[in-house]
Amino acid sequence: MTMMRPSSSTRTRCAQCINGGRLFSTTTPSRTEQSSNTFPPPPPRAGYARLTNRGLISVTGVDSTSFLQGLITQNMLVTNDPNRSARHTGSYTAFLNSHGRILYDAFIYPVPETNPDEPTWLVEADRNEIPTLLKHLKKHKLRAKLKLRALDDGERSVWAAWKDHAEPRWAAYNLESPSSSPFAAFPDIAGCIDTRAPGFGSRLITPGSDDLRVHLPDENAVSGSEVELGSYTVRRMLHGVAEGQSEIIRESALPLESNMDMMRGIDFRKGCYLGQELTIRTHHTGVVRKRILPVQLYSGDEALLSAEVPVYDPKAAVGAPPSGSNIAKVGARRGRSAGKFLGGVGNIGLALCRLEMMTDITLTDEGTQFNPEQEFKVSWATEEGGDAQEVKMKAIVPLWTREFIFAGAAKTNARTRGESYGERAKAFLEQLEEEESQRRNE
Repeated sequence: MTMMRPSSSTRTRCAQCINGGRLFSTTTPSRTEQSSNTFPPPPPRAGYARLTNRGLISVTGVDSTSFLQGLITQNMLVTNDPNRSARHTGSYTAFLNSHGRILYDAFIYPVPETNPDEPTWLVEADRNEIPTLLKHLKKHKLRAKLKLRALDDGERSVWAAWKDHAEPRWAAYNLESPSSSPFAAFPDIAGCIDTRAPGFGSRLITPGSDDLRVHLPDENAVSGSEVELGSYTVRRMLHGVAEGQSEIIRESALPLESNMDMMRGIDFRKGCYLGQELTIRTHHTGVVRKRILPVQLYSGDEALLSAEVPVYDPKAAVGAPPSGSNIAKVGARRGRSAGKFLGGVGNIGLALCRLEMMTDITLTDEGTQFNPEQEFKVSWATEEGGDAQEVKMKAIVPLWTREFIFAGAAKTNARTRGESYGERAKAFLEQLEEEESQRRNE
């Protein structure tokens, strides 16, 4: 198996640089098009957003922890704890079906200051999926001693908060810390570090519908001001983070293809849970050939796009393809799909991409289909039966995704050939650090 090697054109970019850099050359919109665009403004470097697209389910009872343990990819217990204590922190996770496909992506939070004999957990998921998720939980409840309830509107609020200038590339917070949460000083707030991308921020659950500042007035706890949900969505897509079943397609998406391994949403050491078999087998023996990546949408003949991160331009006149549209090579005969477009805002989006076709990543020694000059497109027909529309797109591999895949390739080589992947991974990281240092001095 051939070790994946970084492209010579790769440059280190941290999450703080996502809104910087040169814009992709997209077709300049007319004034009419600009005025008709309703795209949200770019996200600030520090801020918070009320996530009205997310809902909550309460799971309360003596069996609540063991019940959830058998249904989700994350471990509800502190790893290697002989007392099998329940986690003290919230975490990212997923509910799978029996075939290992994702039903719902979710966050699970322990509710502070509840009876330890009857703990309460809050399950945060796509708001549109709350009724079906509740049915899913009730179907597996059987004789478990617990109560399930969907929270009413305004009973609690879900927030995302971030401050790029102060957060590390990877959240350093220990998910198994003995403290109740990163917000332990605020007993009425449940929360956790959002581990889906480096420095991505925090997730918080507050009582009632008041503004987040009512509960966390200290600027050290929450920075910036409130922004609209659309700006949070833009930030999420710039980081390559899919969310909800419009992007993580229900009963179709696989956990590893959805980057849940990289996002620390799966505990590969825990006991049995629904859908575990395929997930574990893929992790230990398989190769993940497709992953969700951020994509840059553009039109025209701009073939040489050199930006290393997607750049959001709310004024770019680029049509958004329907979710689930197939991605194809420009100028090639109809052949194998290069991936599927999942959703977007303006000139950025997310897509499930074949890595060895749309990126320079090499996974095996079977060769790669990647051609740096090859462009990709999505074509679709309008609902009114008009002319077919088309938009081009370029897949972007975030630095942290590249590092994660590289480390996985190194481990596979070590298992199959007895090579020491540690030295190679260390050398690669040293190279990235050197390039980062050079970039800062430019």
